[in-house]
Amino acid sequence: MRYSIYLFACLTLLLSQGCEDRIEVTLDEAPALVTVDAWIAEIPSDWEVKLSASQAYFDSTRVQGLDEAVVTITTSTGNVYDMMPTDDSGTYSVEEDTNSFNEPVGTTYDLEILLNGITYTASTTKFPVPEIDSIQQELRIDDPFADDGIYCNFFANDLPGLGNTYWIKTFKNGEYLDDPVELNIAFDAAFGPGAEVDGLVFIQPVQELNNPVDENFAPIPWEVDEEIRVEIHSISNEAFFFLEVLRDELLNSNNGIFATPAANTPTNIISSDGSAVIGFFNVASVSSFTDTIRPQ
Repeated sequence: MRYSIYLFACLTLLLSQGCEDRIEVTLDEAPALVTVDAWIAEIPSDWEVKLSASQAYFDSTRVQGLDEAVVTITTSTGNVYDMMPTDDSGTYSVEEDTNSFNEPVGTTYDLEILLNGITYTASTTKFPVPEIDSIQQELRIDDPFADDGIYCNFFANDLPGLGNTYWIKTFKNGEYLDDPVELNIAFDAAFGPGAEVDGLVFIQPVQELNNPVDENFAPIPWEVDEEIRVEIHSISNEAFFFLEVLRDELLNSNNGIFATPAANTPTNIISSDGSAVIGFFNVASVSSFTDTIRPQ
């Protein structure tokens, strides 16, 4: 018995020391890739295309913007939007106009970027989006999974027809909830295809994701007089799968020993010389609902 205890103590010591070993990882240098962030919506603040160069995995310095490109978006309705650089950060924007990008549903948009002798192109279609009926506020007490307080659920119906995809964004006092775990996307009324929830109210887990979360992924209650705004953005099926992979990559470090190797997300952008490119192009219809948190 004494020998077993001694052996167990030795093993515990060895394991604890092994967990404290520092491992320096050296990664091979890779050429910088053009990164395109082109998520356009019917909101003036979303009338932007951002171009930058990718960085090494452990490089935490400021991302290098690419501000010498010619960026144009052409629509199937015959409109042409020239995106002009706003500064040296690689951000290109169109002048605010009440008609900018407010094209009818079904319009096709073609993105063209001329940069350093290479042409980058992408195409997308603007899809419809359901209206948000309401935001329910609920006081929860003694909930085993959340602190006491006020929580919100939005209510909206998925549009009829299989394969509608959405990006649901929540804003707290005007600030977008942008933690990776708060990335809320839906395929029809659920999290993915095959759930047979076409045309129904979004399932409760999708509704619940309009609440902020803490570092432990637990929902944070809202305070009285805070403002909540929920937006539903229509996205293509390809954009849905892009965001799904992106979220998994961003949260991959939380998987510990089960984490998968990091990889670039898929893209709908093509380069004229066949070189790799990162990012995505989508144009969204938007519906929104704003409310103020009230005493319950």
